[in-house]
Amino acid sequence: MNSTLTGAVAMYLAQVRTELSDLPPGELEDVLDDVSGHLAEVATEFGAEPTAEALQERLGTPRQYADELRTAAGYPPRTEPSSDQAGWPALRWGLIAATVGPFLVVIGGISPVFILLGLITLFGAAFLGVRALRGNDPRIVLDTAQGQRLAASIRNLVDQIPPNLRQELVSIGQPVWWVARGVVGGGGFFALFGAGAVAVVGALAGAAVSVWIGRRTQQDRRWLWYVVPLNVVATVIVPAWLAFSFVGGSAYGLFSSSYNGYRGSSGTDYAYASGLAMDGTKIGNIYPFDEQGRQVKVRLYDQDGKPLNVEIRDCVGYYGTDPTGTRPTESNQFPQAMILPDSEGNSSPDNCKDSDKAPFIPPAAPVSSPPTPTAKPSPSAGTSTKPSTTPSTTAPGSPRPSVTLTISPTR
Repeated sequence: MNSTLTGAVAMYLAQVRTELSDLPPGELEDVLDDVSGHLAEVATEFGAEPTAEALQERLGTPRQYADELRTAAGYPPRTEPSSDQAGWPALRWGLIAATVGPFLVVIGGISPVFILLGLITLFGAAFLGVRALRGNDPRIVLDTAQGQRLAASIRNLVDQIPPNLRQELVSIGQPVWWVARGVVGGGGFFALFGAGAVAVVGALAGAAVSVWIGRRTQQDRRWLWYVVPLNVVATVIVPAWLAFSFVGGSAYGLFSSSYNGYRGSSGTDYAYASGLAMDGTKIGNIYPFDEQGRQVKVRLYDQDGKPLNVEIRDCVGYYGTDPTGTRPTESNQFPQAMILPDSEGNSSPDNCKDSDKAPFIPPAAPVSSPPTPTAKPSPSAGTSTKPSTTPSTTAPGSPRPSVTLTISPTR
């Protein structure tokens, strides 16, 4: 076929091909080569690119044009299958793809599992719908009672739109919609999985793919079984994306806000299932120091008395050389012993060494103001000045020794 045909002419040729799809493949291609050449000649007669209505006024509907070709070439008329054989099954799978699949995808904010189930349902049902056509014209679904009612409902909605606005929506709004759904789909996919750096590239690629799919759908109506369900998803997500961005939110936050259980607060780091983490970095050890800079041992607990445990990564814990097998794998006592690699940065079970000494010098603690001395009463006559031998205790509310915690991330 002539691949240079565009717009309404290419769509007309694709519809003629559908009407002649029952012909043997080799003969079909020969016929379509002649048809494409004829359509190219007819298109030049209009001066500008013709509309679908103008082509049908000049050549008749694609079915009428195909019937004339059959008569001229001596081919038998096309036998139309019963709508119960192909039309209703194809329509039924199409409705499942356009309802159940998008519903599961949109509620995917509850759990990513719903997104996966929705995509499987959407594309699986669409594939079965195309298979149910059995190579027939997709418009066979309109011959069913259900298809006629659905088509009538859609026409009633379309008739509510003024004719001039309908024309603008088709000529201008349709390409804009193709680009918008591609930008949101491509960019949102990478943003959803934390690849924000390439989200712009993904958005541009998504727009290009979306436009290509839109043009392809005009030529082969079977693509509608896939495109319509995806349009339903985009009809919900695109306005929500734009609204969320308009009120000052992050478009990425629209997708990531429901995944706090799977992602860290930074938006690019994943939360850890166990252990401690800070700013997206897992903590492997904590080194406490007192006010005089001396390393001390402590046990750490949260506000509910739950121990703050981290994995023990000393020689015994890492290489599993505990003969009894009863040694705990986690501890809340800090600092923990960590493996000391050799000069080349290597260690093995045979020569492993570990230590709980801090591998750094802690920064000096901030200097606190000394307490203001209080005036002592002058000894008076008859008052003994002998020092008291009674042990003194720290008064309630007096300052306690402070401890500095230095955190060592997991390497």
